[in-house]
This record gives sequence, C-alpha cells and structure tokens, in this order.
Amino acid sequence: MKTAGIIAEYNPFHQGHQRQISFIREQLGADYIIAVMSGDFVQRGTPALLPKHARAEAALRCGVDLVLELPVSCATASAELFARCGVDILDGIGVTDYLCFGSEEGEIPIFLKTAELLTEEPEEYKIRLKAALRTGTTFPAARSQALASCALPYGITTDPDSYNHFLSEPNNILGIEYCKALLGRKSRIQPVTLKRIGAGYHEQNLSPESAPSASGIRAALKKHHSTDFQGLLPESSLEVLNSSVAKNRIIFEEDLNLLLAYCLFSETKESLSQYLDVSPELASRIIRLRNQYSGFLQFAALLKTKELTQTRIQRALLHIVLHIRTVPDSPGYARVLGFRKSAAPLLSAIKKEGTIPLLTKTADAAQLLPKKTFQTLEETVFASNIYETLLSAKSHTSFIHEHQKPVIIL
Repeated sequence: MKTAGIIAEYNPFHQGHQRQISFIREQLGADYIIAVMSGDFVQRGTPALLPKHARAEAALRCGVDLVLELPVSCATASAELFARCGVDILDGIGVTDYLCFGSEEGEIPIFLKTAELLTEEPEEYKIRLKAALRTGTTFPAARSQALASCALPYGITTDPDSYNHFLSEPNNILGIEYCKALLGRKSRIQPVTLKRIGAGYHEQNLSPESAPSASGIRAALKKHHSTDFQGLLPESSLEVLNSSVAKNRIIFEEDLNLLLAYCLFSETKESLSQYLDVSPELASRIIRLRNQYSGFLQFAALLKTKELTQTRIQRALLHIVLHIRTVPDSPGYARVLGFRKSAAPLLSAIKKEGTIPLLTKTADAAQLLPKKTFQTLEETVFASNIYETLLSAKSHTSFIHEHQKPVIIL
C-alpha cells in the first residue's frame, strides 16, 4: 500500500489542488491520499471561507481518501509551526510514504539543502540574521539575506538574486519548512514537490486558463457575491461552494469585526502579551490605537509596521479572539473530519501502525488523550464553536456544537 500526504487549507478547493491529486495518483502511484487540513481558521490569520466539514467534503469528492484536521493553534501559526504540526500528524499515523506539496520552484533538491542549512544553523547564519534584524528588516527578509550568505557550502549554487526570489515565494517557504520538519523528525516520509502553474498565490486573475488562486476566488466572491465560477473550480468543489453561498454559510474577515472589538476593549497590555504572536511592543501599540478601531482588516493594516507584516498582525489579532497562547510541540492526535468508504483498509492500517490516537468522536477524547493533548483539542473545539456561532447567526440556522457534528463519509 502506497500512501501520500498533503498539508492544505482548501480555502476553497481549486484546480491546482485537483492537479496535485492527479499528479499523486498518476506519477507517484499512490493508492491512498491523506489531507491534513486546517480547520475553521487558516494560516493567514482569518476565518476559512467555508466551514471545515464543507471543505472536507469537497476534498473527498475531488479524490482525497481521508481528511484529518490540523488543530487551530497549529493552523493559525507561523509557517514553521504550521508545517511542523502537519508533518507530525502525517508521521504519527505511521502509513505515510510521501509528502507532496506545490511550489513555485518545482524541484526538491534546493528545498532539502535549504532545510539542512536551517536545521544546522551555522554561526555565520546566526550572526548575519541578527545583524539584518537589528536594521529593522522583517524576519522573512532578514532570514533570506542570512541564508543567501551561507548557501554555497550547502551545495546551493544558484545566484543570490535567484535564491532570494526562491526564498520569497509563499509556497516555497512552506516547502522549506516541510522539509525541515521531516529532517527534524528523521522521518521516513519522502518529500515531493509539484510546480505551481497558473495564477500566483496573491493574484486576482479569474480566467479559466490562469488556474485561479484561492485568494482570487475569495476576493471575487466577497466583491461580487457571485457564484459564477464555472470552469474555475472542479465541478464537485463548485457544487459545495454554491450550496454554501446559497445558504449564506460563508465567513469573511469582516464577520469578526464586533467580536474582535469586544476582545480588544476587554484586555490590558499585560493580558494581551500572553497571546501567541503578541509581543509587549505590539500589545502597547494595540492599546494605544484601539480607539481608532473600525474593523478586523482595517485595524490589522493600522498596526502594520516595517518589522511586522499584515499577515503576522492578523494572526496575532485572531489569537486574541480565540485565546490562543501557545502551539504544542506536537498535536498528539489525528482527528478525522471525513473519509471515503473505500479507504477502510487505510484506516485499519493507521490504527495498527500509528503512534498517535485516531479520533472520530471529539466527545470521546477525554478518555483517550493525555491532559495536555486534550487541551489542544478543546482549544480547537472552542474555536470551531466560535466559527459556528458566527455562521449560524449569519445564515439564520440552528447552532450545532462541535461534538455533535458527524464525520463526513462518502
């Protein structure tokens, strides 16, 4: 049995995701595909467009065999922690042969060499990183400068401009972190990358020929409230999206506006500093500027500085709303959001080979998980109940507690 893993958000599931699944089936010859998917909140520090069970259904209908949930503290963390937690789950279930990720680069050697450099952290790298940070450079830019200065001894022979470009691309950044996490765990999982084609990560082009990005689709939906995405999404994913839009079961950043305002005015500088990604300096800035608050995205833009990107600010604000203070060293469990009936042998193999519990019912978790691991799950349950509260109010539907939501089975 050959099994491939994917770490994804599917926000929403688009043509690039479908191409990745076809690649895994045809080029890797995988019998099963497992997706570790972000839940109701995502890595750029915002709510997911569609609830996680709808996105899991779209993934299953488009060819994924098993969807596992990435806990909320991991899903909304930095690229390094996001990748580490996803890899921990894929490694912990004991059956994963490949980790396949899309990238702007498309070739795996430079990812492995860069991951090795970051794992070893030579002294020259540390010195140059600190020097760049002292100038007020953002961490991603400072890290790129430091890496470029140390690349040659690790067999990275591309010119500095090309390497800096490689290090600046969002999917490449995640790919490096996946490889670093695999090295750190001494995992047997083999990393494989597929070159991303079509629209760039942040591009808004929506022509079918451009293979539109998830951000482009979300932006069009927010601007036009349109569901005319025929040919832009796989048919099964489009059906799930259209159904959710018709019922008004979609969430945008603005839906957090009032909740975040309440949280900001309930906190002090000291209490804000306890949340993940909120430094004492950022906490002071929040307190100083909160009287100018008018919305989630507006306030994130207001707080943005040369040293702090807007995405980092959005994550910090989201952590305040969800009361997230830390990211676990390892999630410690694998929660099933959905699976295909044909994947029964895969589930049996995970139960036999896995080193972490496989959860199908959150209500049973207290008896199965150690206290610290259970707290990670409870944090995720709390976040999903917040999401469901927003969703049910917006769609005028009944609130359904996280413990009552069934696994999606196709």
